[in-house]
Amino acid sequence: MTKIANAEAILVSIPFESGGTPPWSFGGAPRNAFDIMLVRLETEDGIVGWGEAFSRNQDRSLQALIESRILPLVIGREADRIAETKFELEFELHNFGRVGPVMYGISAVEIALWDILGKRCGQPLAALLGGAFAGEVEVYASLMRYGSQELVAEWTKKAIGLGYKNIKLHEVELPVIKAAVQAASGKARVTLDTNCPWSVEEALEYDKALEPLGLDWLEEPVWPPENYKGLARIRQAGRHLIAAGENAGSMYDFVAMIDAGAIDIAQPDVAKTGGIIELQKIAALCETHGVEFVPHCALFGPGQVATIHICAAHRRVPMLERLFCEFEAELYGEYGIPKRAHFVVPTEPGLGRDPDPHVIREYRVTTN
Repeated sequence: MTKIANAEAILVSIPFESGGTPPWSFGGAPRNAFDIMLVRLETEDGIVGWGEAFSRNQDRSLQALIESRILPLVIGREADRIAETKFELEFELHNFGRVGPVMYGISAVEIALWDILGKRCGQPLAALLGGAFAGEVEVYASLMRYGSQELVAEWTKKAIGLGYKNIKLHEVELPVIKAAVQAASGKARVTLDTNCPWSVEEALEYDKALEPLGLDWLEEPVWPPENYKGLARIRQAGRHLIAAGENAGSMYDFVAMIDAGAIDIAQPDVAKTGGIIELQKIAALCETHGVEFVPHCALFGPGQVATIHICAAHRRVPMLERLFCEFEAELYGEYGIPKRAHFVVPTEPGLGRDPDPHVIREYRVTTN
């Protein structure tokens, strides 16, 4: 058995071009840089594992929380006791939050421990999860919010030109949504993520107005996101498949959603919801209740790579979400860019991808 000897949280921020407002800027000033909160764990015998916590807008407070509250509890633990470490971190820190930054940090640690286990065993993550059903995972283009009929049509066509057959919008204005659907007509299917903007009554009105557009699913139309009974009312109208879950903190949030009859499609995020073990539990829960499992993935670091493995290890391989933007530098070089709207499932040990140290060094956010 080998123990964790070193642990570090590393914040990287990489500028990008998207043509629109990033989804995480809806409540504030747009910032066209994507932050990747890395967690690096190293064992006594020198094996390094990489994880990712959900992070936005140079979140130094999240980095400080991970470094001060979570990582000290990881040092000295046996690296292969992943489930035990996950449980004990959650139990010891539950008074500081079951949803949000604490769970983000625990998710990153858990992903990094799986990376270490795969490297020690000489097996890719998908193999540790039972084996891959596919060598590639299809990607759908998750567009920014443009707020303009001309821009949304332009970027929809750009995504289609790169081979995407599935497009997700982040719009809330009907004319803009209609413009994107028209631009994609006959070439790509369209889904809509509204990011929880409406009351139940408002959501019902929009749900009716959107029906003629033939959207594949309607995502998070109700505020607050945990208003599962309200979300169930939208679903009961029967006009759209309802997707939700990126704001959940554990399997039990999905139990509550399913019990309320709120969702057709479950969207847990591996960097928010407790890590790989928790997503496997949620996937099994979904299978037993006839709910589709399509993980959320607004990530570009180890969380994205872990999600590729998770998708590949399911018989009905879910599509992978990727925010549609062009980075100044790629954390994984050419492997971070989909080819004709597909990612190859890594076959190297662990996650099969290590971040480029030169990109980390160039774009690392330092604390003053």
